[in-house]
Amino acid sequence: MPPAPSGHDNFRNRADQALLVLYASVGENVGWATAALLDQDRELAERVIASDVDIDERCRDLTGLVKDRLGEVAFNPEELEDLIAILQIVPELERSADLAEHIAQRARDGLGGAISPRARGLIQQMCDTALRLWQQSARAYAERSRDIIFELNELDDELDNLSAKLASEGGTAGVEPGVAAELALIARFYERVGDHAVNLGRRAAEMSAPRRMSPLRSLRDRWQDNSPETDSQPQGNALVRRLRRMRILPTDSMFFQLFSESGSLARRASDELLQAMSDMGNIEEHFKRIRALEREGDQITVSILRRLDASFVTPYDREDIHALAEQLDDVLDDLFAVIALVQQVHVDSTLPEVKQQAEILASMAAEMDGLISCLQSKTGARHRLERIEALEREGDAVMRRCMGRLFSGEYEPLEVLKWKDIVQTLEDAMNAIEDVADVVESILVKES
Repeated sequence: MPPAPSGHDNFRNRADQALLVLYASVGENVGWATAALLDQDRELAERVIASDVDIDERCRDLTGLVKDRLGEVAFNPEELEDLIAILQIVPELERSADLAEHIAQRARDGLGGAISPRARGLIQQMCDTALRLWQQSARAYAERSRDIIFELNELDDELDNLSAKLASEGGTAGVEPGVAAELALIARFYERVGDHAVNLGRRAAEMSAPRRMSPLRSLRDRWQDNSPETDSQPQGNALVRRLRRMRILPTDSMFFQLFSESGSLARRASDELLQAMSDMGNIEEHFKRIRALEREGDQITVSILRRLDASFVTPYDREDIHALAEQLDDVLDDLFAVIALVQQVHVDSTLPEVKQQAEILASMAAEMDGLISCLQSKTGARHRLERIEALEREGDAVMRRCMGRLFSGEYEPLEVLKWKDIVQTLEDAMNAIEDVADVVESILVKES
């Protein structure tokens, strides 16, 4: 016989079932509310309004189920994060159902008979797009997918464009002010439904992401510290690390300052690169500034390696200090490589996706700069690690879209060659930042 499900598995099955029912109910209500509005079906509108009460009740029941589980003592930190995520998901579902009810209220009040054929067409398109968003959001949760969020973002952009068109339709000649105001509200309701779908997809992606700095990884490394001597983990390193934790041996705190300076340089260089992507006419000035920052970073790397050679006791394992210094240097090298390419190939304007890549890169560099400070404080690292990982995945999606645009036949072959290398080098810089994050995580897990 198969083993009986644990308390966690039993709760998870019940919570998943309840959430998926709510996803389906909200999606149905959006579709029925739209049909009631366009068909001027007051009876259908009343049913949608009435069903919102049932959805509210289901939300309260699920919240109670989570609270009951929180009252138990037998759950691990990862389950606690899932419980918190569910408590964040439920209000999004409830508010989305409220938006469907708001649409149904307009249908009940007869708005459908006062809107133009073009507005009706836009509303149907918005409903179709919103339902696709909702279906994909539900699938993201059901499959614990981290990839669907990129499709959700694209659909949400499409819905936002339709929303703007519907709102502007109310400003055309001959539309009564009251009807124009209602059309603007309807546009906003659908737009908000899309926003909630994206937020829910993001929650699902976070639930499915690997746990950074997890206790299990920490225990694994502690076990390695106590394991017999190997080439990769000599007992001498483990002994020095234990003495360092007990503060018996002094350590050189200058490493913290040098790493912090290197991280700050990378952040400044990424900000400068982002400005360059919006200021192509002054690319030479941006090139000079980033080159100066890269050279300053080289000097810091040399200082770290020299200090490492001269120090008997270091704050971390020597190989980790060496790896972190090299990875930080790689980030600055890649940032300089981007601006050097842009300067050499003489491009006049920036592709939209390249600007997005530069924005993501600047955000990653800012998170990395903050992460470096966690080496000394030993707090706040996990959020930054997960943020860097999420941004890198977003950068991958933008790069794929950009490559698709470049090879669509829209650009001349020479332009394709120019931008292909720039896009790839931006991707290399993002990967370098993720490598820094991996080294920092390894250090902190060993020290925990």
